[in-house]
Amino acid sequence: MGMLSRVETFLERLFEAPAGRMGATLQPVSIARRLERAMDSNKSFQDDGVVVPNQYEVHLSPPDYQRFAPRRGSLEDDLAHGLLARTRHERYILVARPRVQIVSDPAVRRGDARIAANVVDEEGGRLRADVPMPGMSDTMIFAPVRGDEQPPDSAMRAYLLVRTDGGSPVQFDLGGPLITIGRASDNDVIVDDVQVSRHHCQLKLQHGAYSFADLGSRNGSLVNGQPVSEIALGPGDVIRIGGTVIDFQVRG
Repeated sequence: MGMLSRVETFLERLFEAPAGRMGATLQPVSIARRLERAMDSNKSFQDDGVVVPNQYEVHLSPPDYQRFAPRRGSLEDDLAHGLLARTRHERYILVARPRVQIVSDPAVRRGDARIAANVVDEEGGRLRADVPMPGMSDTMIFAPVRGDEQPPDSAMRAYLLVRTDGGSPVQFDLGGPLITIGRASDNDVIVDDVQVSRHHCQLKLQHGAYSFADLGSRNGSLVNGQPVSEIALGPGDVIRIGGTVIDFQVRG
């Protein structure tokens, strides 16, 4: 941690922690600021650019944890979305989409928040500092495809039919290297379904074919009726997320 970061942390505790002791209520915006500081304080410089943590644990006192518990899942989604937006704005590199977990910690004072930030692979394993970071092609949506790179013909022929709560199907043509699906407005496919997470799942183009991956959603994902975290897709496969059914098809 640099000198500036240490000074910011000292001032933060000097002015914010006493407020917690005097009965002030910890707000989500304060947690979001702590997360942003943790991201900046734990960044590392690699050949491809600046790599930042993608896994964050927010440690709260038991009373604060209980106050957020009824909406913990949606708050974790919102905080992760904020980190994603900051990553894009600062042009940082992530090895996987950021995830935030709020935990109860008796060692934390009421009104305070402690952040643990790590870089982990897609299976959740922590990456050591002496291990090279994955290449840019594995950094999810943060590795833009060059304009002169054309997707294969099979990808250009792929499309989705999306139906929510039995409504009329809406067609989405694919062709891009990464298609994100969820309730948030920055997804490629936006689903108006309260059972779907803000960033629920993604379709990723690999070796000319699409694979499906759940992004740690609250309610999970089904492909052809079976719970999945990641699977290769073929024409006619049926994805279900919440009350939404998605047919994956490829034109002949």
